[in-house]
Amino acid sequence: MVTQLQQPATTGPGTESPAPSVGQLTFQWAAGPAIPVLSVAIALVIGAVFVLLSGNDPVAAYSALVQGAFGTPYDITETLVSAIPLVLTGLAVAVAFRTGLFNIGAQGQLLVGALAAGWAGAQFATLPGFLLMPIVILLGITGGAFYGGIVGLLKALRGVNEVITTIMLNYTIVFVMHWLLQAGPMTAQNAFGTPASTPIGAGARLPVIIPNELVLFSRLHAGIFLAALAVVVFWFLLWRTPLGYQLRAVGLGARAAAQAGIDPALHMVLVMAIAGGFAGLGGMIEVSGVFGRVYDGFSSSYGFDAIAVALLGKNSPLGIVFAALLFGAFVHGGAYMQSHAGISSNLVAIIQAFVLFVIAAETLVRSLTRRRHGRKPVEAIA
Repeated sequence: MVTQLQQPATTGPGTESPAPSVGQLTFQWAAGPAIPVLSVAIALVIGAVFVLLSGNDPVAAYSALVQGAFGTPYDITETLVSAIPLVLTGLAVAVAFRTGLFNIGAQGQLLVGALAAGWAGAQFATLPGFLLMPIVILLGITGGAFYGGIVGLLKALRGVNEVITTIMLNYTIVFVMHWLLQAGPMTAQNAFGTPASTPIGAGARLPVIIPNELVLFSRLHAGIFLAALAVVVFWFLLWRTPLGYQLRAVGLGARAAAQAGIDPALHMVLVMAIAGGFAGLGGMIEVSGVFGRVYDGFSSSYGFDAIAVALLGKNSPLGIVFAALLFGAFVHGGAYMQSHAGISSNLVAIIQAFVLFVIAAETLVRSLTRRRHGRKPVEAIA
């Protein structure tokens, strides 16, 4: 974990560090796990105000939201299906945050992973599952890692801001996908005329893990186990390996890490490749577990929602899982709310936006509190 210590802004003979006040200590305690809960609560209250302004009943709106997300076993499985890619893209954002980089390219990395997995699943469709599935998983991860590694390489070699490059690469892969699925080598039309790739082979499909006898029409697939494994890998990599220690050291201070013999440039490339690998796995899971092929524009917001998931989860493994479940509930419950309560699913977007707003406000309050007391944070790796 990362522990924050407090250090006086100036030191020297006769200079004493002022003791933290009761208010400071209370804020530091409350700003731990309470902040994500408070963020969601405030966002829900603000969302209720918008519902009232539109002339609707907020109790009915939120009842429909909860009913749609958790009302039946089928709804619960659909919430889990929606949460799986958010876990993977949330990890992609969080691992970069931990190294001091802002990865908003999870969307593009997910799409590259999906395209690579979709191509392999269709190209080698005749292979048996025990051969084809590892190939599809590997290419999905590799595709995302390659796309993320480009960002890290540009940052390391030329100092190009990763925010700019990830935005550009997000748009680039969207248009490449349009071409591949509409007029390029992956083009195939489904029954509804939507641009899509050729269906992947049966050996590349992730099996549904809950039979119809238990939950009718369940789509919950084995990708949930891959997502759980990715969470464990994220934790083990960052907190149980020398590489993870070095990555976090670079995040806490690249210059100090360099003085300790750690190459920040190399680790920037590595962490962006790792981040891309997580997102690419998310794309592969969507293709193999949900759609069975690549649809044009199938994941319009997963990569961007991942930023909120990582921030709400405090970039921690379990935090990301719970945040992804919450946002997965928003996705499925929001559709139910619109169809059964007559309230636009845009309310969900408003709630998500205010969750981010409150988290950002908490960061601002922390900064102002430190300035007021003349103290600056010193983070120690633990």
